[in-house]
Amino acid sequence: MNHMKKKKVLAAIAAMALMTGFAAAKEKETVEPFDRGIGGGKSVFIPKGTVGAGVSLSYNNYSIGNAANDAGYQMLFSLFQDIHGNMLSFGVAPYASYFFADNLSVGLRFDYDRSSLGLGNANIALGDAMSFSLSNFNYLKQSYTASATLRNYMPIADSKRFAMFTELRITGGYAQSETYKMDGSDKFGTYQDIYQFELGLVPGITAFVTNEVAVEISVGLLGFNYQKVNQTTNQVEYSMMENSGANFKVNLFSLAFGMTFYIPTGDHRVKKSDRQ
Repeated sequence: MNHMKKKKVLAAIAAMALMTGFAAAKEKETVEPFDRGIGGGKSVFIPKGTVGAGVSLSYNNYSIGNAANDAGYQMLFSLFQDIHGNMLSFGVAPYASYFFADNLSVGLRFDYDRSSLGLGNANIALGDAMSFSLSNFNYLKQSYTASATLRNYMPIADSKRFAMFTELRITGGYAQSETYKMDGSDKFGTYQDIYQFELGLVPGITAFVTNEVAVEISVGLLGFNYQKVNQTTNQVEYSMMENSGANFKVNLFSLAFGMTFYIPTGDHRVKKSDRQ
């Protein structure tokens, strides 16, 4: 019996030693970090040394009050009655960039934006005891801004034609706005001088239509902004306001279409002998 007990004890010790050895070996195994491969592609969409230049356009025109018999319109604007007016926004932005690394560029852009709203008439009813109306109400704003940009391209499935991009913009500029109402020949309103600064993130998608020409669509997404507003009402009352904030949303009013010309330099430039 003593002999059998010794065998059992030795077997248990051997099993424990074997398990300890397996555990130690497992601890020594190298664990590879998990990587989704985002941004890790080696595909060159636009090579280092390329110079880019182009223009971006945005345009929106809304006619208000032409769908009074539509059920959806009535539900959405149930508080507003007899609305007649027009809203227009327009923007143009020339820009230039230089690729200091593959798929990565720095650049400058200049934006001019103009927006206007004209309401011929609008009746607002908040209940039987509260209602008021607007007529001959007008709003006009135009802004001039300059931006320094940093853009990174991410090819779609290592494509040479399609890619997504993310652009970081540091923007500063000046704007003027005017809100006024006509009462006969008299004009009553408020004039504003606006000084603004913004740090924004603009994603988009681009597609090459030729070897050196691409079209793109971009939309504002994330922004941190600061504004200082000097305001004069009826050319008499003066006030000043400062505001700052952040937003994270798709801004459809900033949807822009652009066309860019990319000029390769150095060894990436297409030579005449290559075209033959």
